[in-house]
Amino acid sequence: MRRIEIGVFTGLLSMIFVWAWHYTPSALNLALFKQELHVALVSHPHDHTFTDLGNGPEHFELVLLSGLADRLGARLEVHRVSGPREAYRLLRAGRVDLAAGLLTVPGDDPGLTIGPEILPIQKQLVHWHGNGSGVGSLEELVQQGARIGVTSILALPKALAAVREHNGDGRGMELIQYADGPQLVTALRSGTVDYAVLTSIELSRLQRVHPALRASLELDGETPVVWLFPPRRDRSLVDSVQDYLEALRAGREFELLFDRHFGHLEVHDLVDVISFTRFMQERLGPLRPLFEEIAQEHGLDWRFLAAVSYQESHWDPGAVSPTGVRGLMMLTNATARSLGVSDRTDPRQSVEGGARYMLQMLQRLPEEISEPDRTWMALASYNVGLGHLLDARHLTEADGGDPNLWLDVMDWLPRLAQREWHEQTRYGYARGWEPVTYVQNIRSYYDWLVQLFPEPADRDPGTRLYLSTPLSL
Repeated sequence: MRRIEIGVFTGLLSMIFVWAWHYTPSALNLALFKQELHVALVSHPHDHTFTDLGNGPEHFELVLLSGLADRLGARLEVHRVSGPREAYRLLRAGRVDLAAGLLTVPGDDPGLTIGPEILPIQKQLVHWHGNGSGVGSLEELVQQGARIGVTSILALPKALAAVREHNGDGRGMELIQYADGPQLVTALRSGTVDYAVLTSIELSRLQRVHPALRASLELDGETPVVWLFPPRRDRSLVDSVQDYLEALRAGREFELLFDRHFGHLEVHDLVDVISFTRFMQERLGPLRPLFEEIAQEHGLDWRFLAAVSYQESHWDPGAVSPTGVRGLMMLTNATARSLGVSDRTDPRQSVEGGARYMLQMLQRLPEEISEPDRTWMALASYNVGLGHLLDARHLTEADGGDPNLWLDVMDWLPRLAQREWHEQTRYGYARGWEPVTYVQNIRSYYDWLVQLFPEPADRDPGTRLYLSTPLSL
């Protein structure tokens, strides 16, 4: 009997060993078991955006990835890489669960698993004003013998790849590779290359710093940014990511996240870029120490104060509006008196008063408004008055919107100029379109100044993310 029991036990043990040998856990179960989500993230020099004056940089896809990790109950482990090919290598080696960072579908089809679309981008051919001009077709590039700069970060547009293949390794057109966008722009400015390939997002951000950048030709139409997954694994993790993104889009989380990162990029046209650059060169330098000193006293970012001041006065201490507001921060007489400002045209008094007034607006808003919406609504209050901002919040809520979200409140502010709406409010008529433009402009100017004047504190602190504004708003 004992021999039979030993034989049965041995047989069961052998079956377990055979099952364990052949069993491959699903990609999702593997991540759940490890309680870690390993991501290869392609770093881009211009993928950060600054969403409020109290927190550091966010990366759009990092915030999405952090939300995914939270949903899976896993810790996010980010492996930063310099380009797509390094990300592909980590995926093939099974060292990461997915790859992200403005990645597109690989043109050379390396056998990776293609995940869901994150957002669409446009690949664009650009030139430096004065060194080149727009082109009507890719054939013109071949005829010109154009030198085109590309980066290892961005997959080569299909249209360019096809032209290169058709013309035998680029005869009549030369492709020159650079490490990243800034190096590419330097080559473009110096005339080392005639054209460069950038994404629409890169162009929008780089053009703020380099107004001589011009779009020449759109390439490939809209290209989806995707997340990539290792080959030869099941689709369980891909499907889980798809469900997660669909849930974000079904609610408003994705829309809000997109607005916070990219909603300000299309606010200004090329004329605004050139004007801002001129005033920055002519006026900002002498005022910068003052902005830095007062910002430090009040725990603010000097670039934020400078952005508000540019919107108010174009950094002109003697500026006067038709309504009588004046100075760098355009304080009214009543506001100046309440702040103890005796001379609104005195730069120190004006910036000091403006900083304190901004902090008052932040403190007086209802506690339930979180960042970055709190900052945007404080700015709107600075411009139009707290009472009118509260009126717009009430109208927003009455219509079923969220009074704590700037994206909803900004839709209702312009209606304060319409009789049918302002008659329902406590504070009455207001030129409600003005604070909307005001806030969006300052968001853009602040982002601009952060790019132009980076500081050590701007560095992304590894995988420790700014998540005081949760995805589930």
